Amino acid sequence: MLPPPKVITRLRGGRIHAYVVGADVYGTLEPAAIFQPRDGEEVVASVVRQDLERVVYTTLNGVVCLTRAGDLMWASDFEPHSDVRHGHRPGCALSQDDRTVWVYRPDAMAGRGGGDRWVVHDADSGVVVVRRELETVGHGAFHDHPDGNVLFTLPVEAFGYDPEESFAEWSGGYLTEDTAIVTPGGEGQDEEEWFRHHLVDVRTGTLGGEFTVEASNPYELVPLGGGSWLTSGPGGDPVRWSSAPQPTAPPHPAVPTSPYERRQP
Repeated sequence: MLPPPKVITRLRGGRIHAYVVGADVYGTLEPAAIFQPRDGEEVVASVVRQDLERVVYTTLNGVVCLTRAGDLMWASDFEPHSDVRHGHRPGCALSQDDRTVWVYRPDAMAGRGGGDRWVVHDADSGVVVVRRELETVGHGAFHDHPDGNVLFTLPVEAFGYDPEESFAEWSGGYLTEDTAIVTPGGEGQDEEEWFRHHLVDVRTGTLGGEFTVEASNPYELVPLGGGSWLTSGPGGDPVRWSSAPQPTAPPHPAVPTSPYERRQP
């Protein structure tokens, strides 16, 4: 059985646009549904149900679920209220069966005290199913392998960059099941930020060369798996691509914003 089409979202003009990424859909994507957040709320992250009838989104201080018509299904505030504007971006994701909503709360950077946490809500009622304190503080990523063994580690030196002047961005992901995109970045002598995308065979840790994509910042490229990825089109709609890596090119100049302080369009 083929997996259901992936639904992605973009915030445009203060509204949440939902796009259906079908198996054979490439090029500029058209929104399949548009949701209007509640007045006065600044959306940080969003996710839309497979049937396009509900949206869940986070703000800096809460999570909200609305119907396609704009009716409130449920909402949950992050307590205590935080006046910190930057450095924390609450996230949300739906389970594969759309029955639960997973909310990432970066409470430490928000100044709420304690560490970060996951909170799982029932998608229909908003009732909290479980809370879990995390062992991390701040935005980052780690993997626990089934047997607890780390498969391999790749420092930025492995890609040919000076560790004193470069770092690994949080962007990237799986281009295919066995190939990851890793994004080193840094700042040149002219103080211009740069980034590059590199391929890594996750089975062996072998470097596969540079993956050249036209992107204005290190977070514009979004791997979808299956050999395809998204970038942003001139009008703000996502564009889906699928092709072999192109020849190596000079580093891309990056938009000088961090993923935490960058505002949505």
